[in-house]
Amino acid sequence: MKKRKKLSWRKTRKIKKSNSPELTFVFPAFLLPKERVIFKTHPHWLLLAAPETALGFLEILFLRYLPGLLPREIPFIGWFLFLIVAGFSFAMTIIFLDWIFTTYYLTNFRLIKEKGIIGKRIMSLWLDKVQDVTCKFGILGRIFGFGDIEIESAGTYGKIVFGFLPSPRKLQEKIEKAILDFQWYHSKEKSLIGFDYR
Repeated sequence: MKKRKKLSWRKTRKIKKSNSPELTFVFPAFLLPKERVIFKTHPHWLLLAAPETALGFLEILFLRYLPGLLPREIPFIGWFLFLIVAGFSFAMTIIFLDWIFTTYYLTNFRLIKEKGIIGKRIMSLWLDKVQDVTCKFGILGRIFGFGDIEIESAGTYGKIVFGFLPSPRKLQEKIEKAILDFQWYHSKEKSLIGFDYR
């Protein structure tokens, strides 16, 4: 009888590893199969810094001058000042969360705008439906490096605006390149019978 050749521990480990299914984690959750993120960005930091600085300055003014203007006989003045501080802090927190939860994506299939702190609103536009990509910025945009990108679509698909984007011209170039790559990819896959990228 022929003796069975024992596999080494390393070879056995390789076989088990190759037979085990691979786990693929897709993030964000709304991505489709074969879809990958080319870039992901939030609005420019100035959209967060400007209102946060203004609110912080107003809060300091209130705390500095309001106690001197109010009569000392008013009861619970300490609680009144506490409520003012809490209100300003709450407003600053909401502004920060709104900024951090506003996200723009460019994938190899779509343009996606995600917005919302608790309830999410996700708008997407397929790259083959894009007709025009326009970059707009004013004087402050030239100085600080931010602007808007308007993506016009065909038919009734509407328009998506990526507002207060950092480095809008570079992102516009990436979008235009992704559209060309998508058209080439779609024309190549279209030759396969029964393939549908959607």
